[in-house]
Amino acid sequence: MRKAEISDCELVAMKCVWDADEPVTCSYVIEQLKTVYDRDYAETTVYTFLKNLKTKGFIDSYRKGITYFVPKRDRNKFRDEQLIKTEKFWFDGSTAELITALLNAKELSDKEKADIKKAVKNALK
Repeated sequence: MRKAEISDCELVAMKCVWDADEPVTCSYVIEQLKTVYDRDYAETTVYTFLKNLKTKGFIDSYRKGITYFVPKRDRNKFRDEQLIKTEKFWFDGSTAELITALLNAKELSDKEKADIKKAVKNALK
């Protein structure tokens, strides 16, 4: 069975739910979209994103006076699935090419360089 795809807008709304680490309301997601992601959507639009995410199995909801939304899909598992899809599509399955592209895509701080060296060293043990 093919997993449900989510739109970029739904993904940003989903990230707001994941980042909260607690049940959230539609109003909370609207505020996060505005302040964190500079996206100004109408309440009905955000509610539609949340409804779609529920239909696609990413979140669940319950009502306690108002409706609260909670993640159903694991953030890290989803992120890892997306990385593997990116690796397969853009880099023909080459982890080395993916990592090289990431390293070349932006200027790295000294701390990032040290963290990457440590991660590579640990991965190659």
